[in-house]
Amino acid sequence: MAGAVLPRVIVCGAGLTGLTTAWHLRRLGADVQVIEAGDVVGGVIQSSSIDGYLVEHGPNSCMLTSELAHLVDSLALTPMLRPAAPDAQRRFIVRNGVPIVVPTSPLAMLQSPLFSLAGKLRVLAEPFIARRTAAGDESVAAFVRRRLGNEPLTWAVDPFVSGVYAGDPEQLSVRHAFPRLAALEREHGSLLRGMIAGARRSRAARGQPGITTPRATMVSFVEGLGTLPVALAESIGQERIMRSTRITGMKQVGAMIQLTVETHGERRTLQADVVISTLPLHVLTAMQLPAAVQADVEQLRTVHYPPVASLALGFRRADVAHALDGFGVLIPSAERCNTLGVLFSSTLFDGRAPDDCVLLTCFLGGVRHPELGVASTDDLVTLVQHELAAILGLTGAPTFVHHTVWPRAIPQYGIGHEANARAAERIEAAMPGLLVDGQFRRGVSVGDCVIAGEVIARRAMAHMTRPSPTSIATVADGVAWTPQAAAVGTH
Repeated sequence: MAGAVLPRVIVCGAGLTGLTTAWHLRRLGADVQVIEAGDVVGGVIQSSSIDGYLVEHGPNSCMLTSELAHLVDSLALTPMLRPAAPDAQRRFIVRNGVPIVVPTSPLAMLQSPLFSLAGKLRVLAEPFIARRTAAGDESVAAFVRRRLGNEPLTWAVDPFVSGVYAGDPEQLSVRHAFPRLAALEREHGSLLRGMIAGARRSRAARGQPGITTPRATMVSFVEGLGTLPVALAESIGQERIMRSTRITGMKQVGAMIQLTVETHGERRTLQADVVISTLPLHVLTAMQLPAAVQADVEQLRTVHYPPVASLALGFRRADVAHALDGFGVLIPSAERCNTLGVLFSSTLFDGRAPDDCVLLTCFLGGVRHPELGVASTDDLVTLVQHELAAILGLTGAPTFVHHTVWPRAIPQYGIGHEANARAAERIEAAMPGLLVDGQFRRGVSVGDCVIAGEVIARRAMAHMTRPSPTSIATVADGVAWTPQAAAVGTH
């Protein structure tokens, strides 16, 4: 309609969730402004081309979900997509200093040296284990011990949790960190029975005319994952993204939310019908917020974001004995190593390293070794080189080093995580027009962030068309604290 006033929305944070939210809001007809404290968009998703190496500062790949495929196609990025190499299907876990291929089928599990005979028999007994009936939250570790035994926890789940969350399975909630696992037990009484049922449904669907159930594909872009947030920013409009702008406070002013912001030392106020925070909680809770929500702000401060270091190392191919014929290697805490895991980045995608060289991306820190997340480059290179000499057969020094530090990296879905989502809901109820959302509520993978963007955008539009607190609560119900499952090996 000519002359119509579009509803004004401010999105706080230009990470992937914030940008996807803003992009959907623009398509839904909202007048959007994005505020970003840094001078680049994308949050942890950054790609750099340096000395012939293509370095990812955060995630190195993602699963091409239907939602992500639609977004990529809408941004005209499909020609730039690149599937991971076939070798990426193979993953390694270290046991007794040796990388062992992770079994991907029951037969492979029975033949694998990753587990002992007793451990394999315990896994096969899983369908006979009664489902849990106790109320309350359960840790990932307790869930796995109860259903599968100690060995799968030690040699599979522990390193997997390090790879996804840089976390500790003893501290994470299975219901929130891995909701699909909890759902398998709840719906089928057994993980194995649930997986068999899922496989049967997929086979049946593939047999029906007009129905396809393609396997998820691991992808990146020719110039790295950073291509996606840059394209989103262009589509939203660069003029709609306020960079280098820090939000210092927010409060309710009538039916509006008012922000106090600071750009290059200049302070001013902004107002909007809806303000959406996709910020890490330690950023949001550091702001000046109304006294009425302080108790819930304190609750949100308890969400832990451990530090993680990403160390990209280039080596001459002749200086690495391992074939590097896989996605990478994860290292269980039982191995007493400092390195959490290593991605074989130049194996995953072409163009990641110069000819006759390889690129390894190493991750350190997390809940297991937080001090290493902020250690010096020299110390980490020395440490990693020593550990990988034994695991991958390194015989030479790296010829390329790129070190990225994320002082507060990945939100931990700890025991009792539901209390954090409820605190966010109470803040929203106390400040109508403010939505507190993002990774801590909806998952940490690239695919989760893309799905979250659309969900959050629709929540914002629902507020503007049905502005009563009751309506807002109804929109939030059922999706407030249940994340999508984290993609395997995105970190």
